[in-house]
Amino acid sequence: MEKRYIKLKDEDIVFLKVQKKTSKSERVRDRSQALLLSNKGYDIKSLIAIFEVRRATILDWFNRWESENKSGLVDKSKSGRPRRFTDEEEKK
Repeated sequence: MEKRYIKLKDEDIVFLKVQKKTSKSERVRDRSQALLLSNKGYDIKSLIAIFEVRRATILDWFNRWESENKSGLVDKSKSGRPRRFTDEEEKK
């Protein structure tokens, strides 16, 4: 298996550290941390153990960062059943 690491620019490191500490999304925090650890030399096998995810998940995080950069941290909207209630109806 290939060894693959993410090399980050200084401004990306600052951005990811902020996301790791302040994002409301646990997924964004995990992805940020994984990228920061990869930049420090952690291999994919180590990241799999730390985050308890499959190899394909780590590779997806890496690919999304490389192709979409910062926007790759956030989940894409998913199709599904339309909402039953508007925000106002839910408040009632």
